[in-house]
Order: sequence, then structure tokens, then C-alpha cells
Amino acid sequence: MISGLISLIFAVALTGPAQEPASAPARPVLIELYTSQGCPLCPAANEYLGRLDMRDDVIALSFSVDYWDIYGWQDTYARPEFVDRQRSYKSRMALPRIYTPQFVIDGTFEAAGSEPDGILSQIANRRLTLTDSIDIEVEHRGEGNFTIDIDGSVPAQEPATVYLAAYVPGWRTVNVEGGRNEGREVRVYNPVTALFELGQWQDGPDSYGAALPDGLAGVFIIQGGPGGPVYAVADFRHSMQDD
Repeated sequence: MISGLISLIFAVALTGPAQEPASAPARPVLIELYTSQGCPLCPAANEYLGRLDMRDDVIALSFSVDYWDIYGWQDTYARPEFVDRQRSYKSRMALPRIYTPQFVIDGTFEAAGSEPDGILSQIANRRLTLTDSIDIEVEHRGEGNFTIDIDGSVPAQEPATVYLAAYVPGWRTVNVEGGRNEGREVRVYNPVTALFELGQWQDGPDSYGAALPDGLAGVFIIQGGPGGPVYAVADFRHSMQDD
């Protein structure tokens, strides 16, 4: 349903120079929460995700998974591809299992939702290793249309994968009528509704277009393949000067 509402346009141009780490403020860190409306510990993790998103150096998204649905409640935001994304992190990080609530920090570190000190520590560790080899500029062209321009180079030998995550900004309350959270009003924060793989990118200028329907925002992600480190990220709302 969402895929019919989002259009993407690609263009490739010339190569641009990489930037030195000290030439610009460090980019935000992408925080992903893997959650479920049927998971008893997940409401508290969503509340914590919302508090983390108050920081200027964080972009926060929640990805709902469907493996809690067997207990009697079908998560309204869950997608099988979100479980695939979580499994990719499991493989890359050599984790024993997938679970909720799980925080993934910039595709590089992970921590349980019950370990806020560990999450903050991992955010700090990630910020120590950030580089500014990729520039992203987002321009709002009105009526939900955006242009995303990128330049620079991937800090790795292999090309990166470019993603667009569409999400509902802010809080949404769901009345859970079954499963482990039956009878509870569960709040979810910045739930992702669709994740699109746009293609591969290595270096040089590139441009993308996106049209988002009313009520949705977007996060543009450049990442080292499925389960790999995040190299650059931009929230459409955070990047806008006229909103």
C-alpha cells in the first residue's frame, strides 16, 4: 500500500572529494528499536526510544516484528522484511538469537532495551568512530516531494546499499486486544511502515527523489549492505529548513 505512494528517481553524475572528519559537525547516529506490540517489555523500550530522539545527535526509528503474533495479537506495524533486517544484524554481529526489545546503534552495536546504560555507552562509542566522508542534502520541494543529493565516497572497499525508510513520526497508541499485552494501550514511537532498497552506491554525486504521502516522514540511509554499518543518514524532517 505504501509502495504505491512513494516514488523514487535516480541520477548519477561526477565524483566529489571526501571530507576530513573535522570539517563539519558529526552526523546523527541511527538508533533502531526492534519491538512488538505483543512484547511485555517493549512499551518501556519505546518510551526510552522517544527520550533518546530528543537528542540532536540521534535519529530514532522503531521496526515492528511479527514473531510475537503467535501469542494472539497481530502487530499493526509489523512486516516480515523487518525481521529479515534484524536477522541480518544477528548474522553480522554473531548474536545467538533475535529478540525484543533490541536496540541497534548505527548498524554497528546492539543492546537490550533493558540496558539503558549500555545503549548510551554504545552511542558514545559509535560517535568516536564517525567520519564525514559522505554529504547528504535534503530539499523539500513542496507537497511531500523531496530531493536528496549525496556526494563523497563510501569508507569501505565495497559499495554501500541505499535505503529509504518511511515512518509515522511521533507517538501512536494501539489498543492491544490479545496476546501478552491484552487490555493495554501500547505506545509506539516513530514506527517504520516500509523500507525500500534503492540501489548501490560507491562514490561521486548522486540524486534521489521521493514523494511521501501526508502523515509520513522519511529517513535516507547509506549502509554497508544488509546488517552492515551505517555510513550516512538523514531524516527528512530534521533536514528541512522550511518546516
